[in-house]
Amino acid sequence: MKQQLEEIEQVIEKGPYKPTWASLSRWRVPQWFQEKKFGIFIHWGVYSVPAYDNEWYSRNMYIEGMKPYEHHIKTYGPQKEFGYKDFIPMFQAKQF
Repeated sequence: MKQQLEEIEQVIEKGPYKPTWASLSRWRVPQWFQEKKFGIFIHWGVYSVPAYDNEWYSRNMYIEGMKPYEHHIKTYGPQKEFGYKDFIPMFQAKQF
């Protein structure tokens, strides 16, 4: 898995944009996008149960050295005893 993550980072590094405002400001919004009205996109899933970090929790909780990895151990115990699958029954929409 470490090799695949390193490959992803290499692709990002070679990409046309960097995670800076200066880099992103060079991107031009397509005309059709500028002409459209208001819209919202929300996605919601099992990752909202631990409600920590972001929707990549399911991945990062298994990668030693990542903040979600340490958080998970402190909060729920070792991943082998309480894995991401254990959040699934806790994902309920009682007040939705």
